[in-house]
Amino acid sequence: MVNYDDISKVYDRVRQADADLIRRLLQEIDAHPSAHMLDIGCGTGNYADALLRLSHAHIVGVDRSDEMLGHARQKNAQVSFRQGDAEHLPLDDALFDLVYMTDVIHHVPHIDRMFGEIRRVLKPGGKTCIVTQSHAQIAARPIARFFPATVTVDQARYPDIPAIIIAATGQELTFLDEEINGDDEAVLDHSFLELVRAKGYSMLHLIADAEYRRGLARLEAALRQGDLTIRQAGRTLVWFRR
Repeated sequence: MVNYDDISKVYDRVRQADADLIRRLLQEIDAHPSAHMLDIGCGTGNYADALLRLSHAHIVGVDRSDEMLGHARQKNAQVSFRQGDAEHLPLDDALFDLVYMTDVIHHVPHIDRMFGEIRRVLKPGGKTCIVTQSHAQIAARPIARFFPATVTVDQARYPDIPAIIIAATGQELTFLDEEINGDDEAVLDHSFLELVRAKGYSMLHLIADAEYRRGLARLEAALRQGDLTIRQAGRTLVWFRR
């Protein structure tokens, strides 16, 4: 079990808002300067904060963790942050033009219930964007080179893209598109090493200690030889409309 109250202490070093993804989400509300947006599993509010600063949208963030929400409220008091989970959203019907989730769906036990809730809180014609990774992207992650056990762990946790589409359309959401985003090269440096040492990535809490220690030793040895430029695996954006 991953304790996100504990991870909140290093979360902002792992989950910084990605500029390309923010631009993509903002494209969806260009015609609606007063749009209402919902961030499910908002964590410490990185995306909600950035989107509010760059738009006139009304933004609500929902998360289960008290500690995550505490950090989020300190970051931006103009966002309405509420405690709740994806299967039981503490919100009224038909409120939002856009609902998004960034790397959260694998924490949801019953994604069919989640999509039912998303449909409920979306306005007619409103859209939802599920930001996740396919099973192929999980296998291609830079971290998998050093911690191969994380591939098995996360492929078991993450619903693959076809399963997401089936669950959403089963709740009367219309599938729109599947986009690949963020698969550029990146340098793994000593800041990445420090995050691994702090187990800032949730999958590192789910592998055996011996596997973690072996992977950490491999990473430390590789970085002693210089920076590593490795292509990022990217992420998949799955779009639906109510």
